[in-house]
Amino acid sequence: MIIEFALDHYNRLLPLCDPASREYEILKNGLVVRRAKNGQHERVVEIFAEMREAHLLLALANKICPLAAPAITKAMRLKA
Repeated sequence: MIIEFALDHYNRLLPLCDPASREYEILKNGLVVRRAKNGQHERVVEIFAEMREAHLLLALANKICPLAAPAITKAMRLKA
């Protein structure tokens, strides 16, 4: 699945992660994408993850950066 984080949410979540954790490894492999939206350009971070990895990220986000959690739950719903 692809989890799309707003760049701001990604930038808040990543520094709060333990660099030795699996969650950090998943997040570090994200790809910054620029796309058009409402006549403007926005940048998002796409994270490619398996369902079990999404669960890890969701648990982490709920603990340390709740603003990032909705992006994860949205991707999980679309995958189900």
